[in-house]
Amino acid sequence: MKKSLLFIVLVLFLGSCIKDITDTIEKGQKLSGIQWNPTIAVPLVYSRLGLQDVLNEVQDLEYIRVEADGSLTLVYADEYESEIAENLLALIDQSYGETFTLDALQLNTLNTSGTLVLTYNRTLGYSYGANETDKIWYKGGTLPLNISTTLEHDVAFKITIPEAKNNGTSLSETVSAIYTTAPNTGSSTIPLQDLEIDFTKTPQTYSEMDVELEITITKKGSNSLKPTETVTFDMQLLSQKFSKMTGLFDVLDFSTPGDSFDIGFFENSQSGTFTIADPRIKFILKNSIGIPLAASITRFEGTNTNNNKVSLSGLPDPLPIPIVPNSEMGTTQVDSFELNKNTSNLADYINNRPASNYYKIDVKTTNTGSDRHFLLDSSKVSARLEIEIPLEGTAKDFVLESSQPFSLELENPDQVKEILVRLYTENGFPADIATQLYFEDSASNTVLDSLIMGDILILPSANVDGNGKVNMINPKTTDIVMGTTNVLRITAANRIRIKAYFNTLKESGGNQPDVKFYDSYDFLLQMGVQAEVLIGQDL
Repeated sequence: MKKSLLFIVLVLFLGSCIKDITDTIEKGQKLSGIQWNPTIAVPLVYSRLGLQDVLNEVQDLEYIRVEADGSLTLVYADEYESEIAENLLALIDQSYGETFTLDALQLNTLNTSGTLVLTYNRTLGYSYGANETDKIWYKGGTLPLNISTTLEHDVAFKITIPEAKNNGTSLSETVSAIYTTAPNTGSSTIPLQDLEIDFTKTPQTYSEMDVELEITITKKGSNSLKPTETVTFDMQLLSQKFSKMTGLFDVLDFSTPGDSFDIGFFENSQSGTFTIADPRIKFILKNSIGIPLAASITRFEGTNTNNNKVSLSGLPDPLPIPIVPNSEMGTTQVDSFELNKNTSNLADYINNRPASNYYKIDVKTTNTGSDRHFLLDSSKVSARLEIEIPLEGTAKDFVLESSQPFSLELENPDQVKEILVRLYTENGFPADIATQLYFEDSASNTVLDSLIMGDILILPSANVDGNGKVNMINPKTTDIVMGTTNVLRITAANRIRIKAYFNTLKESGGNQPDVKFYDSYDFLLQMGVQAEVLIGQDL
């Protein structure tokens, strides 16, 4: 029967080299000539990781910034967008129409000359709510035009809107009702796309447009003329979509339900305290709405993994939303502000370890009297939030936990007599790290065994100078002996959970001064196994 070497997979929260372990074991399994009850040693892990290697595994991190002095800052970001104007300003369908009745003189002219031309000028209103419309640039919609007449003769109805233009050409459309049988009707549909309508050319100077109507009637054969004859037209503006608008606008609410984001650095922290000396949060505000705004952050709170909430204070009210002048229609204006420990409770907010964050921004236009403004269909307010977490501060019994799948398959594990796991570490960080590894059954959430008897200091802190910067690395060797009973428990596990406790160094008086973490900091982890096992000749 073939026997296999025993191996243990050790994964600290800081990372591991699974491939290195697998490759080493595969090489060890190819050894030949191993006899009964030898003592053998197999190296499992050799890993040197820098601080950036560790931090790059943190979820949701926007980027890591290396400062001029080599210290590191974590940056988390979120993008907020308000509603867009197109979703808020739905243009209401407009309907127009009129019936023209021919008088006796007009009927006589038609009867004697065979042709009659009538012209009319009308002013049509454009209204919806309290808005005053100056001009609309259309990107969609239709203008249906219909005519009907009691005349048993041919009718051509022409409408011209001088201030409705497409590429500089005024809109003009003719609809014909060619008599064959009653009812005598005609229709046409005009697309609004690429049309621009100016509603300011009437004495009212807003929300009106002048139209020119021309009716040409051509007598048809010996068809009769009744004492009363009429021509009726109706016209509509339907399903209107604007790309731009100018005028005086009623209050518009651009607010959204809210937004949330996670800070992965805190997502697996469980207890203890962790302080950041000088966190910062920057808000970059962008506006393309051409109407003055009133905006405020009505809620901003962070919740840690223990469900403790802290609300952020010190936010300006109103927010400094930049105004887009009419002369710069189509541009986006940018402004920003920053909070720090001196202008808000941001230090308390961050030190609550807010793994989950929620905020809500209310954005509304303001009443500006008779001032005229503009809107684009895409007009909105957006914001970029950048939370900067400089890695300078303290940790006291700060706990991180992580879990991952685990599998150890052995033939005849009961024949393993004893194994010795040796850990050699060199800690280049200014923090003591005590750790424990738990082998678990994920189905029942049961702990089957642990690697270490009690939480022990695997990684003692490096020595620091008077400025709190590492000047000497401390090595540590840790031996762990495991017997057959432990091996049997571990082979039944399918999950490994790693729990690590962090403590930055204390001064002689018991105080914990703030320390910085630099890009140059790293640690070395070497792991090997030495075992007395029963292995046959058929390896």
